[in-house]
Amino acid sequence: MKWLPVEGEQAAGVAKRSKLPPDAQNKLVQSSAEILGKGINPKAGPGSATGLVVGHVQSGKTLSFTTAIGLARDNEFPLVIVIAGNKDNLLTQSHERLERDLDVNGGEGLPAWKMEKNPRAQESQFEQLIRQAIDNWQDPTRDADEKSTLLLTVLKQNQRLASLTALLRKMNLQNVPALLIDDEADQASLNTKVQRGEESTTYTRLRELREALPCHTFLQYTATPQAPLLINIADNLSPDFVHVLEPGDGYVGGAAFFAPNSPYIKIIPPGDLLQPNAPLPTEPPPSLLDAMRVYFVGLAASLISKSGRRSMLIHPARERAAHQAAAGWASAAKDEWANALSAGESDLDRIEVIRDFREAYAELQVTESGLPSFDEIIQKLPRALRNTTVIEFNTRGRPKTPEINWRHAEGWILVGGQAVDRGFTVDSLTVTYMPRGMGMGNADTLQQRARFFGYARARGYFGICRVYLEQTLRVSYEDYVEHEELMRSELRRVAEKGESLRTWRRRFILDPSLKPCRRSVISDPYTRGSMAGGWTRQIGTIVDSEIRDANMRLMNKLMSELNLVDDTSYPARSAAQQHQVDRDVPLQRIFDTLVEYSFEDPRDTASFMGLLMTLAEGLRQDKNATAAVYRMRPNAPGERKVKNAGGEIDQFQQGPTRTAGGGRNYPGDASFAAPDKVSLQFHVFDLTLGGSPFASSVPLITVNVPTPLAAAWLVQVQSGQQGTS
Repeated sequence: MKWLPVEGEQAAGVAKRSKLPPDAQNKLVQSSAEILGKGINPKAGPGSATGLVVGHVQSGKTLSFTTAIGLARDNEFPLVIVIAGNKDNLLTQSHERLERDLDVNGGEGLPAWKMEKNPRAQESQFEQLIRQAIDNWQDPTRDADEKSTLLLTVLKQNQRLASLTALLRKMNLQNVPALLIDDEADQASLNTKVQRGEESTTYTRLRELREALPCHTFLQYTATPQAPLLINIADNLSPDFVHVLEPGDGYVGGAAFFAPNSPYIKIIPPGDLLQPNAPLPTEPPPSLLDAMRVYFVGLAASLISKSGRRSMLIHPARERAAHQAAAGWASAAKDEWANALSAGESDLDRIEVIRDFREAYAELQVTESGLPSFDEIIQKLPRALRNTTVIEFNTRGRPKTPEINWRHAEGWILVGGQAVDRGFTVDSLTVTYMPRGMGMGNADTLQQRARFFGYARARGYFGICRVYLEQTLRVSYEDYVEHEELMRSELRRVAEKGESLRTWRRRFILDPSLKPCRRSVISDPYTRGSMAGGWTRQIGTIVDSEIRDANMRLMNKLMSELNLVDDTSYPARSAAQQHQVDRDVPLQRIFDTLVEYSFEDPRDTASFMGLLMTLAEGLRQDKNATAAVYRMRPNAPGERKVKNAGGEIDQFQQGPTRTAGGGRNYPGDASFAAPDKVSLQFHVFDLTLGGSPFASSVPLITVNVPTPLAAAWLVQVQSGQQGTS
């Protein structure tokens, strides 16, 4: 720790309002103090620090950073900014929870907090608010309790972040300590950019926001400890420290749900799955009705014990037609059962419904010994059915995802897709029905769908929890649990030893104990593609000048150590077609350079990680293996175009040229590669965007692994036999 935060009224208040046991409250404050104390000292003047804080899904990350916010006020931070999700409902959820847990509207006299959501540069009231807050903190005639801390929540969205940055740039914040928190930090990294090409803009906006705060601690909270993601974060944001949050007593995560022969997991038959873009069945899948009956028995038991409301989540594919159908099935079944139970005791429909619910009751008896009698459950079921609200949780027919006041019903059945994937908390969730496969989901997406993780055991309802999913998805979750525990132990080691995630990359690729994690990384399409052989090309040209310069120094150092000679395989007349080569470079030296080379684009992180894993296997088989290194056109300046402000480039290797007669003139850059060994090409280009200069002297690399060589190495990696080099 760089400094020791003092626990004051605000942090203590957050801990007390959490209603955790006293020892858990002490651990909460201590953990948050360690996090804040590794950042900038608010008394020390300008500077910045970045921390990566890793927790579990639904395990208390929000409570952790809320306590850190309380400590920030206790230690005289005038400004706190929370970047709270990329959807309005997530921002609202976080804003309202912060407002409640910090007791923003409580107390008498001058407020401890002034809280605003999505402040806009165009409205003068926000500028006045910030100026007044800062001026008051700098006023020596005011006591500490007469100074309000400004708490701003903002959507992780291009215009919102840009507007806030424009507002802050109007101020002199040189000696104003600020705490900046990025909730669900991984959401600004791997997946969104790969799928939509938008994350470069968000990265730029986050960087601009940080630049507007000369004195700040930036905390990135995530529950997704995936290796490509962590390495991508390390490359882009170079965290100064890592902190691993430990879940409290009673937390139920993957290890509990997906233990061997777990009674909490139920398999959805293939015929019941809702396939994307396929015609929807006219009748509800039988397994959905089974899951609903289990949910209603659990809800009835909770009503009898007066232990609180309960929720069910139906999580089909993203298509809204599937949501609409599932919501309709759930509503119809609920009403049909309620009508049957209101009939006379000899009614055949009532008898059949009671028989089906008896099976659900027997299912829950396996894990919940404290169930009321079945007769009591049947008596309470009509109330459970009547007072359960079914809601289609998406934007169909409305401008935004609906907001839920959980107190308005005793039971909830939510039907949704992407809106409940990440960050959203389903209150008192007991039954999850997920009639979908993995699809294109990565491991982090898989984990973020696990809304059923949480403190069910601590709150006394784990015994009535069930998760219904298809077999492949169950196996994927079981594999993920092993991966997550290994990764979390690795992060603890990094945190305890004060290591950098940058240096951890080498350990991930080489350490035998991390084989399962490496195998899981192969599932990433960009990683897998680079392991098949051929060229692995850099896609992102690096917008951050410091990262770019570090890469250039790294490559120049490598070049200075080589025995480069003019390549004579092609009799070039033009300097733009003349290259240098060293055909006998130790492969270990190439590996060492690539481990240190940094990327911004997550696709590069994934593909070059796959390449490094392949090279590591080659070194394991032959530690004396060599490679060829080409310094492309060292005596000719070159220029290439980038596609967007994120620095993305399609293809920087020059293609072949033709003579007037149709023959080949220049064979193309890709032909400069050894046929039987790894080849690395080092290029340097000036870049333009839309005809204007974008960046000068930018290093770019591409590596070729002959396909037969890669195929032989990949077999060993996939079988988990990769070891140290």
